[in-house]
Amino acid sequence: MTNKLKELRNNKQYQLSLWLKTVDLFLMILVIMLFGVFSWYGAKGVGPTAENIRSYGVFLYVTEILTLVMLIIFWRVATEIGRDNSFSMENVKHFRYIGYCSGTISMGYLFRLIYVIANGNFTWFRIGYCLALMIFGILVLSVCLILSCLIKNAYEMKQENDLTI
Repeated sequence: MTNKLKELRNNKQYQLSLWLKTVDLFLMILVIMLFGVFSWYGAKGVGPTAENIRSYGVFLYVTEILTLVMLIIFWRVATEIGRDNSFSMENVKHFRYIGYCSGTISMGYLFRLIYVIANGNFTWFRIGYCLALMIFGILVLSVCLILSCLIKNAYEMKQENDLTI
């Protein structure tokens, strides 16, 4: 093992990056498994749950694909952290994209809520479910955009300090 590789493994940023990537990979596998379960149960299942999956199938697939896109983008953020490049314009861009995906999912839940109410086949559980996930998506959007601004400010301060040294 080379000295550079040993240094890299002892680096706290690199260790944090590995931990973040492990969690991210676990979440990706979970989302892919849910994708398979929804597909199988929607096609083979019976009862109200299978009917919900069939009627909202496209919505569920779009939500899962956007969630996978968010996790793939977060993998890139973890890679930048591992390179000790946490405050970079790449991470600013990545957090914005994650926020936009989350906002798109929230808009989808808003449309689903309107659709459920307009069709008249709503329950308080469905309304609460849509509202809760819509609010959660807006919170993720807000946090990602705030992080994007903070990282951009830190990047600019880092650039100014590098110029003065």
